[in-house]
Amino acid sequence: MKQIIFSFLSIFMISSCTLNKKELVGKYSLNGKQINDSLILTNDKYIHKIFDKNYKLMYIGSNKWTLDNDRITLFGFYSNENNLIDEPLSDEDVKKFLMITSFPVYKQNNEMILEVNADENIFYRKLLDND
Repeated sequence: MKQIIFSFLSIFMISSCTLNKKELVGKYSLNGKQINDSLILTNDKYIHKIFDKNYKLMYIGSNKWTLDNDRITLFGFYSNENNLIDEPLSDEDVKKFLMITSFPVYKQNNEMILEVNADENIFYRKLLDND
């Protein structure tokens, strides 16, 4: 009986720590030294916008995303990683740089965090509601 109770509690604790897609939906920001980057997640699609420091739109792209085991996967993603953009990028400019990318997602304090590159301090952050 103890084994059954322990198994049930273990499964409950593991499943309660796993994020779901609905929790991830919303607007994420990455405010870097060179650019301001936003990632908007809807139910099945993301919209990625990069602005220069004067908030001039330098890039916009979109594609689908998935969530599995607290990792988000973005398809056709342009990873700029806070590099300076001198002029707006066209679809042709970024076509050869689009990739499938995956990174961890977690809650920390009052934020949902997409950890793109921890070594370079590249994190998209979304404030969570105080329900």
